[in-house]
Amino acid sequence: MENLENEDRFMIYNVAGKSIMVEAKLGEEFDFICSEKECGERLELHGVIKVVPPQEYRKVLKATLNENEEFQVIETLNPIPLIFEGTVNGEKVKLPAETVQNLAKRFVRNFLDL
Repeated sequence: MENLENEDRFMIYNVAGKSIMVEAKLGEEFDFICSEKECGERLELHGVIKVVPPQEYRKVLKATLNENEEFQVIETLNPIPLIFEGTVNGEKVKLPAETVQNLAKRFVRNFLDL
């Protein structure tokens, strides 16, 4: 598994149906607010991004895909099982996440065919 120590930007998927990029430290609680202007509605996130066992990640991913099949592409995420666990606008959630670096690698691999 790759070293995530220096990662500080993560993509969280299906935050009120959106993909949201946040700056956070892995395993440390954070708060993030996305304004109505930026996100179409005000989104307040509080929680932690953490590495979880693969079976927990698959469960969170399956729940996300059942709720919103637009996120089908994230089935190809890098094998590092990251989730965001916390609240979105006060509602408890567990959502799939990935490092922005892995997002960029996946984009290059899948869409630029490199």
